[in-house]
Amino acid sequence: MIGPALAAIDAERIKLTSTRSPYWCLAMVVVIGIGVAALLGWLLSGGYADPASVDTRTIDYLVGVNQFGVAIFAIMAVLGVTTEYRFGTIRTTFAATPRRPLVILAKTVVFGGLTFAVAAVVGLLGVVLGQALTGNGIALGGPDTVRQLWGTPVFAMLCALIGLAVGALVRHSAGAVAIVLGWMFAFERILSVLPRIGENIAPFLPFLNGWNFLSGGNDTFHWNALGSLVYFAAFTVILLSIAIIVTDARDA
Repeated sequence: MIGPALAAIDAERIKLTSTRSPYWCLAMVVVIGIGVAALLGWLLSGGYADPASVDTRTIDYLVGVNQFGVAIFAIMAVLGVTTEYRFGTIRTTFAATPRRPLVILAKTVVFGGLTFAVAAVVGLLGVVLGQALTGNGIALGGPDTVRQLWGTPVFAMLCALIGLAVGALVRHSAGAVAIVLGWMFAFERILSVLPRIGENIAPFLPFLNGWNFLSGGNDTFHWNALGSLVYFAAFTVILLSIAIIVTDARDA
């Protein structure tokens, strides 16, 4: 079992590194993630705002990653599945790895691991650069900063895995990307502000729980910040499990 699993992971790694779209996606994450942090630090250092009002909020320097970057990671994961269906290479993949769950699990390891690593590095560089440009020194030891530095890559990884699951279920690039982005930035936010029912629904929406964790928790949720992360992770695992079951059951 270990041998076929490692072979499947290596095959997904080769496919990932042999196509251009992941490089473009990762380049955009680097530019946006570090660029937004640098811009914020530069504006504060230039006297356009009061540095004391934001320099202790690490999440401000990570907006480029936890708002825009996560969407790009999710799109990259979607394309990692749907392009195989588009060009018919998924049949070759399933022929080489007859146990279809191994294919999805291998993609999970590759895309999840890559997303976590890149988000961690970009997030750290963004925070360091932003704080350095602000001119108030670099502080990486506070509890909020520590939570942001490890929580942001975890959140990004879970977003990517949701994109992977949706891509495996929908199998069409445009449709899957529209679902993920609409779900992430529109559907949940609209539901959360609906009169009467919005405040009851919001604590159970997955992406809002992810952002609730990053923001440090909110009294409107039924659990603390860490509970929101656990809820989001559990939702991601369930959705991935459904994608694995469906992929294993239907025709390529």
